[in-house]
Amino acid sequence: MLFIHRFEEVAFSFNGGEDSTVLLHLLRAGYYLHKEKTKQSNGNQLDSIPECRIRTIYFETPCAFPKINSFTYETASNYDLQLEIISLDFKSGLETLMKEKPIKAIFLGTLIGDPNAVGQEQFSPSSPGWAPFMRVNPILDWSYRDVWAFLLTCKVQYCSLYDKG
Repeated sequence: MLFIHRFEEVAFSFNGGEDSTVLLHLLRAGYYLHKEKTKQSNGNQLDSIPECRIRTIYFETPCAFPKINSFTYETASNYDLQLEIISLDFKSGLETLMKEKPIKAIFLGTLIGDPNAVGQEQFSPSSPGWAPFMRVNPILDWSYRDVWAFLLTCKVQYCSLYDKG
């Protein structure tokens, strides 16, 4: 399946969890590689490469742990994410978001073992009754062990709520 959308029509759903933290760093790495490749083909002219601050959406809920909120805001600040905070449930928030600034595709940190992953593939349309968008699940086939191996091996900062010690 070919996935083509304008950059403004793509978003990343970041919730401060370890899965979405992995995805954040994979997206950053992909952008860096794209930028380097573009820079080489343009004779190292940096001004020809647009800054790509991926639109990042965070569904803040009243029951979220304070450590998750803090980590999410700190990460957004550290990596200059274009964070849009939505204080509604996921479905209502998406509907509101789609009316204001339509999104065609959302990168999600869904793993195959997650309860909401049933029937999903790397590219899956939203469920019936939901606002239409393409779910992009790059780490769908990863295990929980893969996620932790990535975080620990790459020395990626993650929310202290998930510390094992």
